[in-house]
Amino acid sequence: MQRILIALLLCAALAFGSVWSEHAVDEALGAVTADIEAGEVGQAHEKWKQAQTLLGSLLLHTEVDQADRLFDRVLAAKAAGSEVDFQLERAELLAQISHLRDLQRPTVRNLL
Repeated sequence: MQRILIALLLCAALAFGSVWSEHAVDEALGAVTADIEAGEVGQAHEKWKQAQTLLGSLLLHTEVDQADRLFDRVLAAKAAGSEVDFQLERAELLAQISHLRDLQRPTVRNLL
C-alpha cells in the first residue's frame, strides 16, 4: 500500500510540474508576443531577457537561441530605420515565438 501511495504522489508531482511548465512558458511568451505586436520591441526584449533562465531550462536551447538571434535582427532593423526589413524580421520572430509556445503543449505531434 505504501508503494502505491508513493507512486501516486510521484505521478501527481510529475503532472503538476508539466502543467506548471506549460503555463509558465505560455505566460512568459504571451507577454513578449503582446509587446511585439504592440510595437514595443525594446520592452519585449527586456521581458525576453528576464525569461531566459526559465525558457532555457524548459525548452530546447537551439530553439531559444534562434529566437534570441531573431530579436537581435529585429532590433538591428529597427535601429537602421528599415521598415520593410523590420516588418519581415518581426514576422519571423513572432512565428518563432509561436513555435516555442507550441513546443510545450501536450499534443500528438509533440509526443511522436
